[in-house]
Formats: sequence, structure tokens, C-alpha cells
Amino acid sequence: MAPNRPPGSDAIRIADIVRLPILAGARLVGGAGGADRPVRSINVMEVPDILEWVQPDELLLTTAYPLRDDPAALVELVPRLAKRGLAAIAIKPTRYIEVIPAAMIEAADRLDLPLIELAADASFNEIINAVLSEILAAQSVRLQRSAAIHDRFTAIVLSGGGLRQIAEALAELIGRPTAIMDAVGTIQWRTSPDLQPGAGVMVRPIQVGAERHGAILVSGDASDLGTEQLEAVEHAATVAALRQVQARAVAEADRRFQAVCLEELVTGHVTDRSVLMERAAAFAWDLGVPRAVLLAEVEAVAGRPFAALVGTAEEGELRQRLAEAARASLGSNAITWDRSRQIGSLVAGTAAGETDFRGLAAAFHADVQRRLPGAVVSVGIGRPVGDPLVIHRSFAEARRALAIGRWSRGPGHLVLFSELGVDRLLADVSEAEVDAYCTAMIGPLEAHDRAHGTSLVGTLDTFLAIRNGALAARQLFVHYNTLKNRLAKIEEIIGPFLDDPERCLSLTLALHLRRLPAP
Repeated sequence: MAPNRPPGSDAIRIADIVRLPILAGARLVGGAGGADRPVRSINVMEVPDILEWVQPDELLLTTAYPLRDDPAALVELVPRLAKRGLAAIAIKPTRYIEVIPAAMIEAADRLDLPLIELAADASFNEIINAVLSEILAAQSVRLQRSAAIHDRFTAIVLSGGGLRQIAEALAELIGRPTAIMDAVGTIQWRTSPDLQPGAGVMVRPIQVGAERHGAILVSGDASDLGTEQLEAVEHAATVAALRQVQARAVAEADRRFQAVCLEELVTGHVTDRSVLMERAAAFAWDLGVPRAVLLAEVEAVAGRPFAALVGTAEEGELRQRLAEAARASLGSNAITWDRSRQIGSLVAGTAAGETDFRGLAAAFHADVQRRLPGAVVSVGIGRPVGDPLVIHRSFAEARRALAIGRWSRGPGHLVLFSELGVDRLLADVSEAEVDAYCTAMIGPLEAHDRAHGTSLVGTLDTFLAIRNGALAARQLFVHYNTLKNRLAKIEEIIGPFLDDPERCLSLTLALHLRRLPAP
């Protein structure tokens, strides 16, 4: 049995058809319970295989000629047509079938399939023309109303209207309270303060592809809405999705431009204060307080190096969660942006507020672990500066802290540049000067190791760290005399140092610098 459906504005009902002037002599003899069935087309059955051509919501006209000699098939015709979704069957009794069988009428009543008895002089051609005219008129009205709905929502988009205008227009078109909520379930706008998700509320997702941007709420169940109302809801959902995508695209473009401007700032490429202040005003950056650069970098996730995730959907999701953690835990006053596998942030404080920065960064680090279970994230923080035009110094320090922390403590640690000890004294020394110093101090020894396959540099490093020959020999797993011979060879190559504390310090510093990662 085909279910009754609410009549659409592009169809006419069986009850309307039997009232047409051309059907003045017709009677609805069975299936009155289906009088509201919609009719969208009309057909004539005068061949035995008509069932193969019957369409849903179709009015079928017949003289029953193909079944004139098969009363059982005539009775069975009703359930078979009902199963095909037929709107109704209209029979014109002629010399082929004098009366409509009672069993046929009973089946029509049981299945709510309207059964119409036409007048003996009824003309199929005239009935077809009259019914088609009504259907076309109804479709024309529907198209006009559909165009009006489309134009209404299109005007909202073209005029720059937002979710408020969409919700209000939809409420006016369907005559029901409406609301629009975002992807996390927060109501963005509603026309009635009482409208909430729940029973008795239709929910239409606002979706683009597989990505859901929210939903439209309409008071009442979907079954209570007519075709035009449902169409208006669909238009509203489409326009709301377009508006959300547009807003996201604008926000993304703004985010990318901000990131570019911040990169120029922290790398020292912005030197004009007026340009900087213009950008700060445009992006609502508060640069009137001292700020320090914080860099957070994902080293690995669940045992996999982050580099293995580059270009995958997982990489984008991890970066998004890292940014969310930064914005949530560093506070709204922090200026945060994406940096490939890193997150950068200008965190506010005082010129002497390093301790505050540690607490802030520790909270961020903890939030990252909560949002990204199994992720290894390293954090480095430079010292605060009062003048934003020299923020590049704090940026260089944050990079240095990140690199040194990774080398000295391993990945996943939080390092403040201000806590690095002697390394902070070397931060402003050029890489070329560092290399020249190390070459002068231990270059010949490095060259000897390369040429002879020895490890005198390692022996020197171990000895200077302990300053005790016996302990150094045990740590190197060599005999004490062997260590003495090695130290003698080292002095032969780079000069005396064993009895010179200042030279020992210089050699220790050179060895330390050789281990440091490049800034």
C-alpha cells in the first residue's frame, strides 16, 4: 500500500480532479481514504502490459478492455496498481465491463486507492487535456513560488546578509519560528527565544560535502511542512552553507595574511613603525605591552615523526589542535599564528616577567597533551621586549631555546632562553665567529681524528668534564696509562692545556659550541 503523502504545490489531488467540470458525471466509488493523493501525470490503459509503464502519482484511465475476459485479473489490478504507487484508477464502463466488480471496490477501499467510475459518454481526450491543464497550472504556480524563494535568499547573499537575515526570511516564508546553530551546537540566531533543539523541532543540516557547518532548526516536525515550506528550508540551508563557507574563506585569508605579517615582524623585515602600527590597528594587535615570542613544535605523534605526516589530513588536524590549544591556554591577549609544523605566539607580560611566561607556557604544554594524546611537543620562549620593532631578537632566542632544549634535554621539553646559562651569552655571536673560534681551539684535533680514525676529541671532552684522570679512564673504559698517552698526544697537537685552567675553559667552551645546533 502506497502511503498517503501531503499534496505538493506541483500536483492536484484526486478530490480536486473529480470536481472538474469535465468529470461532472463521474463518481468516486471506492478508495475514498486516498482522496488526497497527489496527481502529477495521467495515462491510458488499453494494453495488457500497462503495469510496466505505470508511474507513481499517475491517474490511469481505462475501459478495462484488456481484462474484459478475465474477472480475476480485473480484481487483482487494484492491489497491483497500488503497489506501483498509482494515484487513482478511473474506469469507463462500456459494453466490455457493465459494472465495476464489488471485489474491486472492496480492494480499493482496503488500500485507499481511489477508484473512479466515469460517465458512459466521457471522453478520454477531454479528461486528459483538462487534467494536464490543471497539473501544468499547478506546476507553473510552484515554479513561480520557487523562483520567489530563490530570489529572496539570493538577495540576502548578494547584499552581504548573514545568518540573522537568513533565519528571519525563512521564518517569514514558512510561518514558523526558526533558528540557525553552528557546527558545535551553539545557536547563532533565532526568531523565537523558546526554540531549542529537541522533540517537535525539525533539524536540517547545513552541510557542504561531508563537512557539516551547523543546522537549521524549524518548529514542528518535517511531516507537518508542505512542499514549499520544505523547499524554503532547503534554500535556507544552501544559502547558510554558502555564507558559512564565505565567512570561513574570508577568515582563512585574514589568518594567512596575519601570519605573513607576523613572520615579517619576527624576522626583522618590518622596520617602518608607521607600517607596523597600521597593521596592528587593522588586526587589533596590542603591541603597547612587552611581548615575548613562544614557539611550539610538534616533534612526533604516537611514535611517528611529524615529518612522516606532512601532506596528510592528519597533519592538518594536528596543526589545528595545536593552534586551538595555544589560543585557549595562552589567552585572548596572545597573538598566535601557524608556522608550518610550529605554532608561533607573541605572549604579553612585563620586561621582568620570565616566571609568568614559564607558568603560561606550562599551562599551554599541559593543554597540548590533553588535546593531542601521544604527541611530543617542544616549546621555546625568548625574552620579552618592549619595542615591537626588535621582537626579532626574542624570536631568535625562542628558536635558540627550542634547538638547545631539543639537543640537551631531548624533544618534548619547555625551555626559556633566560634559563639557558652560558648559551644566552653566545646567542648574539654569529655562526661564522663561533665556527672560527671552534676551529682555532680544536680544529687540528678534529682533523687528526678524521685522518687517523681516532677519537681524541671525545677523550678531551670526557677528561675536561671530569678533570680527574682515573675517573676519566674508567668512563672511557681504557687503562690510566692509555689515557695519559692520549692526553699527551692531544697536547702535542693543540698545545699544552692540562695545567692551564683558562685554556681548559676555552677548550670546554669550544666542545660545547660544537654540540649546539645551528641557530
